[in-house]
Amino acid sequence: MTQKGHELEPVRLVAPAKGAVFQLPLGTAASFVKHTIPEKAYHNGPHDEDHVLGAFGSQGLVFELVPLYFQYVHNIAHTIFHEPSFMHRLHEGKASMTHVYAMCALAARYSENRVFNNIAPCARGKIYATEAIRRCQEHMVTPSLETVQGYLLVGFYFSGEGNIRGKHVYVGLARLHAELLSPADTATVVLREERRRTWLTIYIAVHWSASDMAVEPPSPFHDMAPLPEIDDVDFQTLSAELLIESRASPSSRCDMWAQMGRTLNIYTRINVLLRRLSQNAISFEEFCKEAAVLEHGLDQWAKNLPPYLTYSYDNLMLMVDKQVGKTFLSMHIGYYHFRQMLLFPFLDTRLARWTTRDRAAKCKESATIVSDILRYSQTTPKCKMEYFIYGHIAVVSSSVHLHTLLCSDDPSDLSSARQRLVFNFKFLMGLKAYWSVVEHYVTHLRSFQNYCRDSMSDAFVLDNWMARFLTEHSSALSERRDNSAHAPSPGADEPSSYSSRVNNGVPSGGNPNSQTEIAAGSAVIGMKSTMDPAMEYNDLSQLLDDRSMSGEAIVNSALNWLLDDDLRMERMP
Repeated sequence: MTQKGHELEPVRLVAPAKGAVFQLPLGTAASFVKHTIPEKAYHNGPHDEDHVLGAFGSQGLVFELVPLYFQYVHNIAHTIFHEPSFMHRLHEGKASMTHVYAMCALAARYSENRVFNNIAPCARGKIYATEAIRRCQEHMVTPSLETVQGYLLVGFYFSGEGNIRGKHVYVGLARLHAELLSPADTATVVLREERRRTWLTIYIAVHWSASDMAVEPPSPFHDMAPLPEIDDVDFQTLSAELLIESRASPSSRCDMWAQMGRTLNIYTRINVLLRRLSQNAISFEEFCKEAAVLEHGLDQWAKNLPPYLTYSYDNLMLMVDKQVGKTFLSMHIGYYHFRQMLLFPFLDTRLARWTTRDRAAKCKESATIVSDILRYSQTTPKCKMEYFIYGHIAVVSSSVHLHTLLCSDDPSDLSSARQRLVFNFKFLMGLKAYWSVVEHYVTHLRSFQNYCRDSMSDAFVLDNWMARFLTEHSSALSERRDNSAHAPSPGADEPSSYSSRVNNGVPSGGNPNSQTEIAAGSAVIGMKSTMDPAMEYNDLSQLLDDRSMSGEAIVNSALNWLLDDDLRMERMP
């Protein structure tokens, strides 16, 4: 089903390989569900006899999908449930069906069940999302921890679809309901910890949602979300009876979600600073000063981590053994993503007079580590990070690697950037099949690459488009426009601040030939792809062995491949 205003209509799921339309069985669905799903588990709402989930609502399938939610989504994107307790309630027939259907909406894309044959992975969650939305609407004015968690799950589903308004609304509803919770709603240890983690998830979601809407987030609390009091490892692995609340900080405490929460104010300030710079609201000198403060804040956060939580391969293996490897990688990729965002403006090749080389190098270092974290996530057992937000992070990282290909003459740097770009593209290729919004990310990267090819301006200037590219992870961006026709000659005097008519205010200067060199060097990006159509669909690594192809040609070929839906669907297993 899909939602149209406040009415519901049957969903039409399209099988993309042949364009066939799959119509759910409306007439016999109620009878089917009645005989296949235990009444105590699935008849806890006034309209269950009318729902049309059919085979998609069978107990066996639901019992397959909910664990996939915990495997691929929970505790890397958010933390709101105690998994052992939820799974116990599910099998006892006492789980909230709002939660169950919302989890299925997020998890169905990962299923290999044949009921989803000929339905694109990113389209499988629609029917479950519509049922979860209907149930959420029934409790619009009856706040509880259950409704807060339900609204958050629906908000995450909308975000994965690229529906930023839907996400913003449902995250806002979650915040409003959370503010009305009473202590009676959290009488047990599990509920109290779920409430704290749900508040922290709201805090995280509000910040990310605000960045997509290009607004500053309203603080849902005075200072900070209540931080989790139960160790992350214990909360993920122990039964409810063994959980103990403690504010103590033993030497081995794993509090990664609390650590992530401490970076969010910095993240929001980075977003605001980048927008202000792109809108000429501050001078570049002012940006440099404020960026130094935020960079120090990020570095101090990393310095304050306990030794066993710092980023290293040994610590990753330690966390994998504790079953929290994904959370460890999620914490660190967030930190390095914030750094690559903050330092991105220093990639502008005309800023030589501003002694920005060190900061540009730090930006590239951060982008490199982002790629490495994504690679570890794909090659380390139980560390898959196949969630849509990492597609946005991979695209920002890729744009930094592209800078190296265009501007560096160091063979080692070029080889490293080439390899990491290829891996990023492989990661995006896999992610794109699961999440609709990843199409936006790849399109953003194509638009950026086209600008590198066609523009006489520096593609890395932080104009309004580039600020949105960096900060709005679910928005659809239009093609970037070239303002080079209004730019001063390369030898013009350097302005004292950003100017709306001069390449969006970036100070001119540096190498007089930098712009023409960049344009000439990137022209090869537009060359026709030399990729063999018979090449294995998901083996981009062959590009690394083709030394006849320039780095720019690799980028173009890989992007063409990522954007070629017909080829992608035709070769999909």
